[in-house]
Amino acid sequence: MPHPAAAGAGSSRFVHVESESRTKITWAPGTAAREMPMPPFESRATWTLLAFFCGASAAAQTPAADVEPITAERLLAPEPGDWLNYRRTYDVTAFSPLRQINRRNVELLRSVWAYTMRDNSRWVATPIVANGLMYVSEGSGRVVAFDALTGELVWSHVRAYPQDIGMSEAYPRHRGVSIYGNVIYFGTADSFLVALDARDGRKLWEVQTGDYRTGEGHAHPPLIAGGKVFIGTTGGDFAARGKFEAYDAANGTRLWTFYTAPREGDPGFETWSDNGRWPPLGAAAWNTASYDPELGLVYFSTGQPTPWTTASRGPGDSLYSNTLLAVEADTGKLRWHFQLVPADQWDRSAYEGMLVDLRIGGVLRKSVIMTGKVGWGVVLDRATGEFLHAFPTAYDNTIKGWTQEGRPIFDPRSIPTAKDVDSGKVFEICPHIHGARNLQAPSYSPQTGYYYLGVNNSCMNAQVVSPVFLPGRGLTGVTYTASLAPGYDYVGEFVAFDPVTGERAWVYRPPSGAPMTASALATAGGLVFGGTGDRQFFALDAGNGELLWQTRLNGDVSGAPVSYELGGKQYIAVASGGRAAPTTTLGRLVGVDVPQGSGVIWVFALPGGEPAEVPRPTRLDRPQRSLADGVFTANQAAQGKQLFEQECSSCHEAENYTGASFAAKWGGATLGDVYQDISLAMPPANAGGLTPATYASIVAYFVSETGHPAGRADLPGDAAELRSIAIGAAPAP
Repeated sequence: MPHPAAAGAGSSRFVHVESESRTKITWAPGTAAREMPMPPFESRATWTLLAFFCGASAAAQTPAADVEPITAERLLAPEPGDWLNYRRTYDVTAFSPLRQINRRNVELLRSVWAYTMRDNSRWVATPIVANGLMYVSEGSGRVVAFDALTGELVWSHVRAYPQDIGMSEAYPRHRGVSIYGNVIYFGTADSFLVALDARDGRKLWEVQTGDYRTGEGHAHPPLIAGGKVFIGTTGGDFAARGKFEAYDAANGTRLWTFYTAPREGDPGFETWSDNGRWPPLGAAAWNTASYDPELGLVYFSTGQPTPWTTASRGPGDSLYSNTLLAVEADTGKLRWHFQLVPADQWDRSAYEGMLVDLRIGGVLRKSVIMTGKVGWGVVLDRATGEFLHAFPTAYDNTIKGWTQEGRPIFDPRSIPTAKDVDSGKVFEICPHIHGARNLQAPSYSPQTGYYYLGVNNSCMNAQVVSPVFLPGRGLTGVTYTASLAPGYDYVGEFVAFDPVTGERAWVYRPPSGAPMTASALATAGGLVFGGTGDRQFFALDAGNGELLWQTRLNGDVSGAPVSYELGGKQYIAVASGGRAAPTTTLGRLVGVDVPQGSGVIWVFALPGGEPAEVPRPTRLDRPQRSLADGVFTANQAAQGKQLFEQECSSCHEAENYTGASFAAKWGGATLGDVYQDISLAMPPANAGGLTPATYASIVAYFVSETGHPAGRADLPGDAAELRSIAIGAAPAP
């Protein structure tokens, strides 16, 4: 059936291009919402857990409900309550048409459920929400699906990464997944594109996209459009060669590849030095793309060239680094490109192109707005790439202005030469390499016409050194330390820009001066949400920037907030604790407290007005064993105690894993969760370096200290089997 277009910027241009037949899946009513931290899962093998739900048994299910798959039509015009794409819509405006939470009542917003990670990955995910399920990815290789109403776990898929996964620049962070049909798509740190069944997490197929040992990998959600999966690679700092590719969404067949670091004979090769020392490297396409269905164009951006400075790699603009490229979705043919920072010196990545129609000079232009690490943004014609104007976003001492053609005018004092390499000369460069902005993405409100962006004002004292290539390490050729921008006693600002004029409409500065770390979310309730490195998640009046609500989370607000609706009730979700790039380095400049705890996804709503009953995921029964069954031997537990004392006790206290602490931390989880936790953290100098049997023995030691009985067989060092052993409360003394 047809789906109503979402109210918001550009939604009217989305047209129906494809339809699919309905697929029946079984759902059942859920239980009341409750706050519940969800357990992690074993990372040594690729498998899927179908989680238990509280409430009626599977035998007492209610009649099945029809749930339509996510068609191309729904991706083009999502229903107001859905969040189907990384930034909700193809134009990446991150605008929600929901208005139940608004300026008048946002002060009442409260947490309704939260999910806590128990691994050590970087928690920077953006949830997507479809058909009552929330899908989230973790840097450790796990994808999870929750009941978006209660936070109950529906399924979990875990990818087994190789021991040397640290050679991939994508590890250990992941920014999200994408959905199309009944399939979840995501890229992996070890350079695969993976398709999962969105209903139960089963792996449908995977294709290798590159070699992670060169630094390649995927940390961002792919773009799904026109039956294709578009995805680029990370790895620019690790000397990987950038590329952007299209795959068939049905089976993973590679359709085309666009290399952003050209080779001899390719367009753009002439813009690189021919000194022969370094081939064109870097220009990683490490951001999620945007898409204009009317023009048939996909817009993606790239990062810096490698090594960073022309003093090391030689002269030339180094196309297609720091560039926004518009390519034909069907063929990959380049339609136009705009290089934000030619001849980059200091890691000045470009970020996503936001597609907004703007009236400039009395003419309605199909525009694209792009900002990056430099303290400037640009507005272009998205059909032709014509430069319309530039506007300053944060303090920048390297670019003094722009030519009429759209080329930045650099301060010559910011450009090192060959004689500066290893000379000890210090360059004061602003912004710092974490940028005027980093991964924190902007939003746009069609109600106000403002472009919202969290920016950071900072500098670095940099020196140019001879680049040394080491696999799995950065090939930068620069050392640096952070400093405040001259005349500033703060770092972060949340700014509303008028993209037509480039002027600041208003600015919010947190009292702590902390860096901005979260992406922006604008809503039809007249609100815009953001977050800082000192744990503050806030809501501002989108019209004037007045602070209306804020709450302090467990760690830096590192993800992109989203909004969705279930049963007539609006929710706001955001991730925290991900140690976002600016958090520690720039936070120290203003002395903010930045705890480095586990990542958490938080979900907020207004009190009262409980949601109407909506179709809910069915509980899928799976046989489980209990600790009361005697799942380990006394000899294995004794060996585990000895191994723990030898390998782990220098940094980890047994009291934190045994007795009452064990029951408090792991009650309701499984032994696979315990196995994952210790294998990711122990021993301190070689996490994950022990044998599966050794980790199983240590788990047996922990269990024995809770008072559970020993049995006749050892715990296996097998992840899947450990997942079948449930942890209940500790037995009474």
